[in-house]
Amino acid sequence: MRKNFITKAICSFPVILIIGYFVPAIAVILALFRYVVYGKTHFYRTPIVLLVAGLLLLLPRGLELAMANFNFNLGIPYWSEIIAHPLYPKFTDYGKFLAIFAIILLVVTYVLRNFIEGLSNKFSQLMNGYYQDRAKRDDEIEKEVKLESKIKEIEAEQKTPHAVKCPHCGKTNHITGTTGRCKACRSAIEYRAKK
Repeated sequence: MRKNFITKAICSFPVILIIGYFVPAIAVILALFRYVVYGKTHFYRTPIVLLVAGLLLLLPRGLELAMANFNFNLGIPYWSEIIAHPLYPKFTDYGKFLAIFAIILLVVTYVLRNFIEGLSNKFSQLMNGYYQDRAKRDDEIEKEVKLESKIKEIEAEQKTPHAVKCPHCGKTNHITGTTGRCKACRSAIEYRAKK
């Protein structure tokens, strides 16, 4: 969308400034549209350019007030004709509009950007905490499952009958577990697993 010629033309500063002089509401819409299109790469460029343009339009009025209050003359030719021109008050009003709109845009975007970044940071921290808790819980469940399977193996091994030869009388006995008694001579016998 940024590379589209029509979008570039509509979102350009000269178009916004010229349309803003005649229809300020459309200029506001175009400036906000420029924010949508170029907001990620040039976040503060739009309000700063609008603020500079507004201050440049207000500069002659500021110089006029300074010259009147401090009694000095800049020696600019045709200065009095510029100030006395019937369009000059419209330019000062337009400059005030641009400066106020740019300041509001700067403040609102700064606050919204910090709010959105703070909200996204908080959300990412919550999600990271959730995933860490989930991984920890999964590890605990896996350890419990391994422990239960080990206990079941041990229980199954203890219930399995083993053939053990009595060291005293030599008779073969079948015992469950690891220890037992010989059925012939009643001496203690023990099953030792082969390693």
